[in-house]
Amino acid sequence: MSHVTAIRGLDKELYQRIYTLAKQNGKRVSDIINEALKNYLQSHDDPVNPNQQNPVIENAGTLTLTKGVILNLHQELQKEFIIRNDGKLLIDQDVTRETLQHIKSIVNTSSGVIKAPKHIYHLIILRSKNYGSLEMY
Repeated sequence: MSHVTAIRGLDKELYQRIYTLAKQNGKRVSDIINEALKNYLQSHDDPVNPNQQNPVIENAGTLTLTKGVILNLHQELQKEFIIRNDGKLLIDQDVTRETLQHIKSIVNTSSGVIKAPKHIYHLIILRSKNYGSLEMY
């Protein structure tokens, strides 16, 4: 059953872009909006929710990632995961290129600090959206 939902403050330019996209793809605006809302909610779900596309591990304190920790997280989650860092994230010396394959991406916020070992620093750069501090040691 369909019903009308009014949304105050909706950006008219964004709506027009979605409207155009919907028409080009033979969809309704509601189909695209529902998909966008579903994706947004999935990205904010419980990190151990198996239905989520890529679970998110959030750090607002201090977190050390060793090879063993990354492998154990991957084993528990059964998929690649995303790290959202708002605190201090230390990546241990024992983490290898192969270990990093289990991390889909790292989002480092403006208040986040990531310390990465020299041998994988370039890989962390490639895997990160960095708005904070990324330091090599």
